[in-house]
Amino acid sequence: MSNRPIRVRYAPSPTGEQHIGGIRTALFNYLYARKAGGAFIIRIEDTDVARSRPEYERSLYRDLEWLGLDWDEGPDKGGPYGPYRQSERAELYRQVVLRLLEEGKAYFCYCSPQELQAERERAIAEGRPPRYSGRCRDPKVREQLAKEGRPPAVRFLVPEGERIVFRDLIRGEVSFLSDDLGDFVIYRAEDTELHGGRALYNLAAVVDDHAMGISDVLRGEEHLPNTPRQILLYRALGYPVPRFGHLSLILSPDGSKMSKRLGDISIAHYREEGYLPEAIVAYVATLGWAPGRKAERLNLEDLVERFDIRRLSANPSIFDPQRLLWFNKRRLQREDPRRLGELLRPRLEEAFGSWERSAGTAYGPEDWYQALVLAAREEAATVKEMVALSEFAFVEQVHFTPEALKALKEETAPLVLQHCYDTLGEEDVLSPEAASAYFHRLREHFAELGGREVMFPVRAALTGSLRGPNLGVVAALLGFARCRTRLQAALHECASS
Repeated sequence: MSNRPIRVRYAPSPTGEQHIGGIRTALFNYLYARKAGGAFIIRIEDTDVARSRPEYERSLYRDLEWLGLDWDEGPDKGGPYGPYRQSERAELYRQVVLRLLEEGKAYFCYCSPQELQAERERAIAEGRPPRYSGRCRDPKVREQLAKEGRPPAVRFLVPEGERIVFRDLIRGEVSFLSDDLGDFVIYRAEDTELHGGRALYNLAAVVDDHAMGISDVLRGEEHLPNTPRQILLYRALGYPVPRFGHLSLILSPDGSKMSKRLGDISIAHYREEGYLPEAIVAYVATLGWAPGRKAERLNLEDLVERFDIRRLSANPSIFDPQRLLWFNKRRLQREDPRRLGELLRPRLEEAFGSWERSAGTAYGPEDWYQALVLAAREEAATVKEMVALSEFAFVEQVHFTPEALKALKEETAPLVLQHCYDTLGEEDVLSPEAASAYFHRLREHFAELGGREVMFPVRAALTGSLRGPNLGVVAALLGFARCRTRLQAALHECASS
């Protein structure tokens, strides 16, 4: 088995948007395959007909493409082992189940959901593992229940007294007792010919992984209880057993299971909020792995080069939204301004109906826009925040934040603003350098005042906020006329009660 070519798969169900946990699984499979020169496959597990939606499948492809996780085979690309949707492989599952029934390795079960629930509650009350009793192993019981017209399920006949041992790629040796598993359902059907049937997860995954030549199965820890069941199915069918690796749980900052309130948010949401895909990939790589120093700077090629599955941790990982935001801010600050401009432009057009306001400034449109991009990213952590920090440059009249209003109500604010209005000459705002030099002189003129007493009222007047880009850049982007108009409006605000 060690000589088998590396083939791994990411097999989501199209029942919702992709979240951090799923993307972590996809990423580690991708890194494992690329490091080994193997294949990364997408398989859609859409046997849950009631909840599966084509739009979720499409969003999966969009998310993976956005993150740069290209795949070699899948429903959209095809490949030699298709079809790659489980809903299109129903007859294959049916034939495998018929084979197991014929070989006496599975049997029909007619127990009702109510009977199974009562059996489960009885076992728990008596302190026994809540596993199936094996009632329908008896042919006479099956015959009697079948006469009642009950729809059948097919259960795999779990061998008794067997220890199932495997070496997990992340956790080392793991073992289970077959007696703790119980005979588990692998198929539900309308009749004994298995017409109108549906394969359950454990059977479908085994059949598909074998048919697709999957060598290694990397998935979340929540699938660990499925592994002994699947190993028994591999053996019963005479299939080679792949290597298994179970990734650590991802918890919220408070140690609880992830929820939307505490960080389990869709990748589509992060894209809409203006996160960079490189930041998400770099951060997700740290959930269960330590890729090295300055992890926030690593790109996919770096991660592939450094990846070693033996260094993945079995201990739970903590998803910290603030840490992800920090990763994004660092990537934003190092990003090519031209690319940021491409990302920001449609957002500005949507928010303000324009991407530039160079009229009345010393800039041409493109130069003005590039200056705005550099200014907006100074304090922004996301592209969406860059839009908010650009607002001052587009609106006709600023709206003062509570902090800005407080600065304008300071006793010395009117004095500073009036002096600025009187002395800010047209030639001083032709460039950020000239404007910055003017504000330096302004501080020297009011040397008896603190820096905040001088600059906060001016910043409030020009932007409506105490947060934002360098004031010299702000003045240059606004131009002489707009600066004077805003200083005048601020003076009126100072005089109001």
